[in-house]
Amino acid sequence: MHETLFADAFRPPRFIVLDLPLLDYTIGHELILFQRRNALVYYNPKSFDELPLTAKAEALTQAVLLCCVKSPRFRRWWVCRSARLDFNQEVEKFQSYRLAGSQDFPTVRMPRAGGAPFHYLGAPELARLINYVTASHSVMIKTHFGGSPLNFPLGLARMLYLASAEAAGNIWIENFQDADLKRKKDALEKKSPESTLAIGEEAVQKLAEAWNREHPNIPVTLMHDPQKEKQ
Repeated sequence: MHETLFADAFRPPRFIVLDLPLLDYTIGHELILFQRRNALVYYNPKSFDELPLTAKAEALTQAVLLCCVKSPRFRRWWVCRSARLDFNQEVEKFQSYRLAGSQDFPTVRMPRAGGAPFHYLGAPELARLINYVTASHSVMIKTHFGGSPLNFPLGLARMLYLASAEAAGNIWIENFQDADLKRKKDALEKKSPESTLAIGEEAVQKLAEAWNREHPNIPVTLMHDPQKEKQ
């Protein structure tokens, strides 16, 4: 189901920001930008927009210089060229570049085992990804990514990690049935936006029954089915 998403993670689309071509976005890029407290990774886009222009310009310049393809003689030419560009548009380009290079598989909630406590992972994601790709994908690191796990594309590492976790039974990645159920649920909520919390389960049950009468080809699963209870 997610073949194209996975393929794009292996070879992400190319981006040019501030007139500089950018490399594939890697674990190392993300790690260094966090180490430098770069505002483009530290803040969400809305919070970043609220920063002073000087802070935003510093963050964008730092991030682009870290992630770009450059030669030792490029800087003077680049400073002259970049001064004429639309700054806000360049920020959006970099945010799109980082997003495209950081994609992950969508997941769905797994049922909890009876009595099993839930505990969020405490280790940083980047630490887990470095450990994982080093242990499981050393050949790929040598043949494609310069011999270092820090050169591993971030989105690809995330997807491989989730695929391994799903194979071990630790998570569920969204499949065709999950996506179809979500589509039906979204359609029902769009028609009747009242929530279960606001109007109660009985009312939601009636809304679902009404939807199924009007859309017999794409039924919504009911909380209980009286016909099945009689069988």
